[in-house]
Amino acid sequence: LLTLPDLSGWVLIAASQNLPMLLTGRFLAGVAAGGYYSNIQIYVAEISQAVHRGWLAGLTVPILATGVLAMQVVGSWLAWPYAAAVATLAPCLLALSAAMLWDTPYWYSGQAGKEKSILAALKHFRGGDQSD
Repeated sequence: LLTLPDLSGWVLIAASQNLPMLLTGRFLAGVAAGGYYSNIQIYVAEISQAVHRGWLAGLTVPILATGVLAMQVVGSWLAWPYAAAVATLAPCLLALSAAMLWDTPYWYSGQAGKEKSILAALKHFRGGDQSD
């Protein structure tokens, strides 16, 4: 769901004709970015084994920083409306790839009659090692 305000924000930034459009676009993209960060941390914590959880969660900040750096580089090559247009690719790709993500075992545990789905998700994420 966060891809909708993200995409809307970047479209507004790319098409902005005045300051309120630009600021609204930045607000929407910023809200989405903040939501991505917390959701990524929760997802990683739910699918990873305890022994790997720390370093996997720690990768979130460098990966997000790499994305910011990539946009800075694109922005140095292109005018800002075109750079914002290029940035619309990220939420589109995210929406497509998120459709392929598995639900977490914790998500299934909150639903009645999903024991087989819990085991399938654990096997998918942890490869049969369900020690924790």
